[in-house]
Amino acid sequence: MLTQRGIFRIGIALGIVGIVLAFFSLSLSGQEKGKLAAELYDFAMEQFYQGKYSEAVESFNQLIQSFPESKLVPYCHYMIAQSLLKKGDIEEAIQKFEFYLSHYPEGARYREAQEGLRISQEELKKRREREEASEKSRGPLPKKGQVKRRICAQLSYIEVKSFEDLERRVKELKNLGVDTIIFKVFQNRGDRVYRFVNPRHGEGVYFQTGSAQVVDDLLGKIAEMVHRQGLEIFAWTTTRYATYGVDGVPEFRSRIYNFETKRMEMGKGFNLFHPEVIKRLDGFFRDLARYPIDGILFHDDLILGHNEDFSMEANKSFMKEYGFLPHPDLFYIEPFKSESGRYYVQAYSERFWIWAQWKNRWLMKLARRWMNGAREVNPKIQFAINLYMDAVLNPNNGLCWFSQTLPSAIENGFDYYAIMAYHRQAMKGRKIGLKEAMELMTEVTGKALKEIGDPSQVMMKIWILDWKSNESVDYRLAPLKEIEELLTKILKEGEVSLAFVPYLPQFPLHLLKEKWSGGR
Repeated sequence: MLTQRGIFRIGIALGIVGIVLAFFSLSLSGQEKGKLAAELYDFAMEQFYQGKYSEAVESFNQLIQSFPESKLVPYCHYMIAQSLLKKGDIEEAIQKFEFYLSHYPEGARYREAQEGLRISQEELKKRREREEASEKSRGPLPKKGQVKRRICAQLSYIEVKSFEDLERRVKELKNLGVDTIIFKVFQNRGDRVYRFVNPRHGEGVYFQTGSAQVVDDLLGKIAEMVHRQGLEIFAWTTTRYATYGVDGVPEFRSRIYNFETKRMEMGKGFNLFHPEVIKRLDGFFRDLARYPIDGILFHDDLILGHNEDFSMEANKSFMKEYGFLPHPDLFYIEPFKSESGRYYVQAYSERFWIWAQWKNRWLMKLARRWMNGAREVNPKIQFAINLYMDAVLNPNNGLCWFSQTLPSAIENGFDYYAIMAYHRQAMKGRKIGLKEAMELMTEVTGKALKEIGDPSQVMMKIWILDWKSNESVDYRLAPLKEIEELLTKILKEGEVSLAFVPYLPQFPLHLLKEKWSGGR
């Protein structure tokens, strides 16, 4: 039992400014630190046995943060897992038991952690079975749209004089064998605007929502027209970069570490750990799903770089789960500046990988949340996610550079996995020749098929422009022979879905139809 003096000291330790304890501990002797850590551990255990599991988690985390060298730290990680299990946070408990088992294979609580993991996994299985039974008792839910092979044209911008001209282009696409239009529903500053649009703002979205600036409420009219021509439509939208209207709110922005200045700077996109941002995007996707669309494509911005996000909200959420604050000094081993001026690191620490995996889980949890919210409004709506090639070819690279991996995306149940197989970008970025780039596209297709299984869900995106050019500047197309060879190699791996990006009328798509249709 703690003495009155001990409880008083613990009370100070668990005050509003917990960092005071860490500062104070620097002036203590080793014996005093050990005594205070033991008292804090006893206090946390009392909270645990009193059923105050949330408070116990905070106390164990406080000990880990304040006394990282203490021999009690492994016990704290184990007890956090037990506390989470007791309070019903099963998925978090599983992650914490797995953390203990991987980091403390010789730990005194290793066998107990194995048993705790087994119990947690069984409880999670039972919980999901109960949820499924509960859903069945309510009667059948409306089925979401059928996953099928799609041939898509992704429209960023087409030079047309009127809405009627755009409809004629869509009709032409139907005749060319395209069955799905991926329509850009966001407008960034500097993007070209259709002549028939009457823009209210220089940036924003093309659907009515209270969660972003609205350029023009165009999507309903576009969806109706696409359906009239016998095609389906996916709305292509930003996620993290949908800061339209609140771009100047500092707390809504992510924080990145600048290797040059060794300072934190404001990032480009949203801070996806801020409660108000999450709430804003909840409404954003619900509003989008209210339109008569067949699906939503998440833009390639649902990522976090290897030096992002160090925002206060992100750090607080991570520390609550793992007991230490994210910091560049803990993550990056020997950063260096390359000849190109970009910074790289020689290696990443073990703690960095914990942080990267945690960020990946967070992003996927948010994506799942938005999908579920949208399906409450539109049960049949489908979802596709843009994936970088490295997320498929090399999960470690995908994880550290983008906080993105194909396996984690598969776990979260997207309908389509849109892999950006941009061969000319690969040639430039990897400094490889055309032959190597083609082999790379074959490899990424094969790996995606092996992981995903259903060829229809694998959506290979084909960039039809010369990567040296930019579609907002000119329309220099990649050589047709090159695209033809690329399609041949991709389709040899399996009958995957295809998306031509960005579709332009100048591109002779009719000459390639036989590649995916088999002459039909």
